[in-house]
Amino acid sequence: MPIDNVLGFIHFGTTPNNMTLSIPYPSSAPFETARTVTLQDSSDGSIVAQQVGRSRDKQSMSWKVMNCEKWWEINNWIETNGMFFYCRYFNFNRGIWQTRKFYCSNISCEPFFINNDTDSPDYGKPAHLQNCTLNVIDMGEVGT
Repeated sequence: MPIDNVLGFIHFGTTPNNMTLSIPYPSSAPFETARTVTLQDSSDGSIVAQQVGRSRDKQSMSWKVMNCEKWWEINNWIETNGMFFYCRYFNFNRGIWQTRKFYCSNISCEPFFINNDTDSPDYGKPAHLQNCTLNVIDMGEVGT
């Protein structure tokens, strides 16, 4: 189901105009922009540089503690829809909202207080997750 004006840090979707998953605000969110550059020495010894393509963004997110259901919702969405998706995000280096195609990189979490009662229907499930991380990286395709 599409989201409309739902509060969230960033949003994922299967098309540029169909955002269906809202990612909650993280505890930490380093944002970086990478640029590919070709370098060459000129005849006078100076360096000539030229950017190849356009800048690409990476959004790293981490949560000190996250509700298991939300974490599983995020990961199940990625597994169901594929690791390539559109992302609506705020570009902190430019000060604007953008929609671009991204891919999901490293995902990790640490389960906390795992239920060890073998008679419980929640056996093996953690009470919550901590130190959760999710990284998404711009693929270069601009959404509309």
